[in-house]
Amino acid sequence: GLIRMTKEAMAKDSESVMHKITAERKGKVTARTSFDAMRMGDKSAKEVVDKYIKYLAAGITNTINIFQPDILCIGGGVCNELLLPVKALVKDEVYTKNSPKNTEIVIAKLGNDAGIIGAAFLGMAK
Repeated sequence: GLIRMTKEAMAKDSESVMHKITAERKGKVTARTSFDAMRMGDKSAKEVVDKYIKYLAAGITNTINIFQPDILCIGGGVCNELLLPVKALVKDEVYTKNSPKNTEIVIAKLGNDAGIIGAAFLGMAK
């Protein structure tokens, strides 16, 4: 995913700001690494973010085209930064783009805790 893409870009560009950010974070590459570096004007980081947004939008578009849900929730540490660009790309690619009703793409209200909360409820249900 995004972390692998970030590491690959860092390996190709020894001058990338992503190296400085990673060093400041005790050597840890996170989903925010490329986004933070992009905001600082790093070209390699912008390429990572742009590519990731395109991949994510393609996956979401395929999901919408196959299942046609009323709502699709996305979550994760950088989802606030992804929502608008992903929505713009998806809007042009979904089969229902000319329909009066389209899938609404929203940020999961439970944020990064959604998975652990879901697991806890699953455990309680057994």
